[in-house]
Amino acid sequence: MFGENGSYPQQSAEKKPLSGSLPPCLVVGGFVACLAALMVLNSKGMAAARRRRKKEAQEHPERKLQATKVIVFSVLLTYFLAFVLGVWVVIWKDFYQLSTLLAFVGSASVFAIGFYCWKSKAENLLKIKQQLPDTPGSLSDFSNISSQ
Repeated sequence: MFGENGSYPQQSAEKKPLSGSLPPCLVVGGFVACLAALMVLNSKGMAAARRRRKKEAQEHPERKLQATKVIVFSVLLTYFLAFVLGVWVVIWKDFYQLSTLLAFVGSASVFAIGFYCWKSKAENLLKIKQQLPDTPGSLSDFSNISSQ
């Protein structure tokens, strides 16, 4: 515990890297390089798919992609990527950040899913009202409808 002269032994100022771990900037750089390579190699296929989607959207306008679904998907994707990053931090860096990670990811996901369900319910109620015009009442009267 003590050195030859009764003091603590000197610690080396040099930090040893963890064996087998890469710096996060290299990991992110690798993902970006891989994505760029895939886009370059698949540019013809992506252009053909874009033309096919455009043609299909003109032929079937009722199948149009809804902005709400894109937004909710993006939010969930972002938070699940944050979850993966948080798992990495919890496993390899600091285990005591687990509760923070779960609160961060869980709260945003709950709000996104709740909003999507609320909006889908409103859209479906409008469709019901359009299909059954003789149904008495307004959309607010449908608020007690359950799925059971």
